[in-house]
Amino acid sequence: MNVTLTEEEILKEKTEYTGVHPQKFALWIAMASMSMFFAALTSALLVKKGDYRSWENFKLPGVFFFSTLAVIGVSICIHSALISYRKSKFTQFRWLMFFSFLLGCLFLALQLQGWHVLQQGGMTLTENLSGSFIYLLTSVHGVHIIVGLLVMLVFLINAIRNRKDPIYELRDIINPKRQLNLELLVSYWHYVDAVWVYLYVFFYLNYQ
Repeated sequence: MNVTLTEEEILKEKTEYTGVHPQKFALWIAMASMSMFFAALTSALLVKKGDYRSWENFKLPGVFFFSTLAVIGVSICIHSALISYRKSKFTQFRWLMFFSFLLGCLFLALQLQGWHVLQQGGMTLTENLSGSFIYLLTSVHGVHIIVGLLVMLVFLINAIRNRKDPIYELRDIINPKRQLNLELLVSYWHYVDAVWVYLYVFFYLNYQ
């Protein structure tokens, strides 16, 4: 008797030992690498801060607090979108993805406003090391945010295009592959959001 295994069953057999999907494991490895990168930069900041001859202290612009609220809002909305998708609430899922995208764009806009406040205070990119570190860290993190927004936009466009998909949405069942991709996207956003919260607290403690 020939038994034909589905793609999902074959994948389950291949990952039975760890219980972790290969794509999720690869994402964890990438996040670990990014964590080491940000840890190295913040450590370098602490070392440079010890040189009082080249370090000029200043107060962190208050706009970064509001960008922190925006990025936390992204995590809340996109996680709620995942929950809605798992419950086959596709309309609610699309709206939550849309609000997540808007909040992500708002975060970038507030970061740019923070740069503007720094420049008005005389802290340009090359003026002083203390200001340069903020520009460097926020710009590197901003690149990760932009990547997340682009992927989110593609996901949102596909969700809108497929809103009348007779195989899945009209039957109130979920697409396993789409759910996996959504879980990867949500994990990525939780990570970059957590990185920014860490950076904001770090900046707040070191720029008074």
